[in-house]
Amino acid sequence: MTTSIDSTMMRRFNKTAVFRTIYQNAPISRVDIANLLEMNKATISSIVDELIAEEFVIEIGYGESRGGRKPMLLSLNENAGYCIGIDVQITHVTVALCNLSGKIIEQHHEPIYLSDGMSVQEALLQSLIAASKKVISKAPTSKYGVIGAGVAIPGMVNSQTGYLHYLPNLEIHEWNFLESLRANLKIPIFIDNDANCGALAVQQTCHLNHLVFVNVGMGTGVGIITNGNLIHGYDGIAGEFGHTTIAAMGLKCSCGSYGCWEQYASERALLRYLQEVGAYNLPLFPSAHFIEECVLRADTGDALYIRAFQTLGQHIGIGLANVLNGLNPQIAMIGGPIVLAGNYILPDIERTVANRAVSLNRRVKVHIASPETVVHGAAQLVLRSLLLVDIESLKESGEWPTPLTLPH
Repeated sequence: MTTSIDSTMMRRFNKTAVFRTIYQNAPISRVDIANLLEMNKATISSIVDELIAEEFVIEIGYGESRGGRKPMLLSLNENAGYCIGIDVQITHVTVALCNLSGKIIEQHHEPIYLSDGMSVQEALLQSLIAASKKVISKAPTSKYGVIGAGVAIPGMVNSQTGYLHYLPNLEIHEWNFLESLRANLKIPIFIDNDANCGALAVQQTCHLNHLVFVNVGMGTGVGIITNGNLIHGYDGIAGEFGHTTIAAMGLKCSCGSYGCWEQYASERALLRYLQEVGAYNLPLFPSAHFIEECVLRADTGDALYIRAFQTLGQHIGIGLANVLNGLNPQIAMIGGPIVLAGNYILPDIERTVANRAVSLNRRVKVHIASPETVVHGAAQLVLRSLLLVDIESLKESGEWPTPLTLPH
């Protein structure tokens, strides 16, 4: 499809490219921006002046001279506006207010209560709205206010349409989630799978082009970055490795299949392992603080809890070896609620991967992510909408993407 690009569109593309370059490389000078983008210095200077006037960019002082005048360095004005990151769990939602650099300013946890006569969808929506409004009310005064919210969903969701196809552990099917949330919050909203959000957050930190993020909570999913791009697949549900089979005659999964990885590498699996070794006073279902409580027991030297964590680590490692053999990333990050038990599960994950991965995949470093990684990644969905308008997307679609853009 042939698409003509007028001067207004080109200016918008250039402006976004300059803003993205400052965001990713600050502190940086106008000359360095021009060199990186291979653009005319006068054009760069004009766009930078515009971004400064709009308060998206600030001058932070002079850099080192390279033989002439000292260059003025530029940086993102991280407090020009704020965004919301929302991490949806089966028992609760976590909502964080972040500035434009991704720093968490305020954070709130909201339980998901299912009242009589209320559907699971209604309960989830009410919790999201309540928590979001509490955090939004805490936003400091800024030029652009709260510019949007990103939501990390632990299920099969199409990030382009906002359609939630399946949320396994809450048994929610075929829900136009994005439309429901937008109708209540009245700000731009972006959604994606929670493992994808984790992968985006890791990429933003480590700047690697090939990585996987394994999100271990009530279920298990994988976010994939390949050649610097997040992989969504045809219907937007790529990365559902939690529903690949690791035991042919294994336990029945909520997805309807048998022997799925997440049946052996999740919070529910940990609960089952504790039951199998004879631990007592266990909940019927993992609560919001289940992993934290298990870690406290392991910290006291309780052999049953330590053994259960070791079994969980082994099974995470089995599935992770499959992921590494299939994708060959540079690093693998383990995230989700299970990160609180990192010290107990990581040695067994590493040993299992070393025994089961092939060739160079045995050398892939496995790291434990921070507990805030997914909520950071959810906020990153909003920031990406500012940073990733590009010519290639215009060529492919024939339309300029306009979910959220810089003023122009």
